Amino acid sequence: MHNLHGPNCLFSTQCGHIRLCEPGSRVQIQFRDHTLRLDEEELEVLVDTVHHAWRRVADAEGQDEWTLQAGHKGGTMDIVLDEAALHALNTLLQGAWSMYVLRERVSAVASGAEGFAHDVLRDHVPEGDFPH
Repeated sequence: MHNLHGPNCLFSTQCGHIRLCEPGSRVQIQFRDHTLRLDEEELEVLVDTVHHAWRRVADAEGQDEWTLQAGHKGGTMDIVLDEAALHALNTLLQGAWSMYVLRERVSAVASGAEGFAHDVLRDHVPEGDFPH
């Protein structure tokens, strides 16, 4: 799959990027000065958690920050995010998750006998532009 940001970049914004370290293995999130590596399965949990936290902070009066706690070899680390930073992280994660899901779906379709994603593109490309 071709990606303008590199073959393993899922999504990037001005605040960071999210890359697949090794397909089927780990994801690296670079957000501002912070780097987080996690299993691909943990990405969905983080996406949902940050989205719900951002909605809670955005909707609550008097709560203008949220703390993300991440484990590492030396224990745990807390990252305090204000509403703007939480929104930026949510945007980055939502974009990466969308690309991750799209990549999985195209890969599943492209793994057929023909070896390309004909069924995904069939109704979205003008008739003369797509080989049959």
